[in-house]
Amino acid sequence: MGLLKGILHFFIPRERTLVYTTFDQTQYFRIKGRLSAAGIPHRSRINGGMKALGQRAQYGGKASVQHDLYVRKEDEHRAAQVIH
Repeated sequence: MGLLKGILHFFIPRERTLVYTTFDQTQYFRIKGRLSAAGIPHRSRINGGMKALGQRAQYGGKASVQHDLYVRKEDEHRAAQVIH
């Protein structure tokens, strides 16, 4: 039953709330580690990715990649305490 439930949640994700956004990869991994250590399930979205890295190489500037961390609505308060 657990496998079926996992597959179902993969295709139909529960509602998530944005709890943290950063443009610094080190800070992203630090906060992601805190959420994992606290046992708070979370999802990530990285905006920019390879496209931003290609632009960085093309123009010689700094790429801005946005890292977003999402948690379930019921975990939002706990996640805020862990992050801050």
